[in-house]
Amino acid sequence: KAYSSRANRAHLRRRNIKAVIPEKKDQAAHRKKKGSKGGRPVSHDPGLYRDRNTVERLINKLKTWRG
Repeated sequence: KAYSSRANRAHLRRRNIKAVIPEKKDQAAHRKKKGSKGGRPVSHDPGLYRDRNTVERLINKLKTWRG
């Protein structure tokens, strides 16, 4: 499960890692409510997120495989 907090995104930015975590609806609403001080919307690429999900499922299958 991915956590879409401001601190997590800042940590990823410092390490030059592109975040593929979608912004939660309540976070987006809060950002919009703050107006121009709320910052810019987070970038989200659905294709990358889908690939990330596929990789996570594969790793989970490998971990649980009893061969």
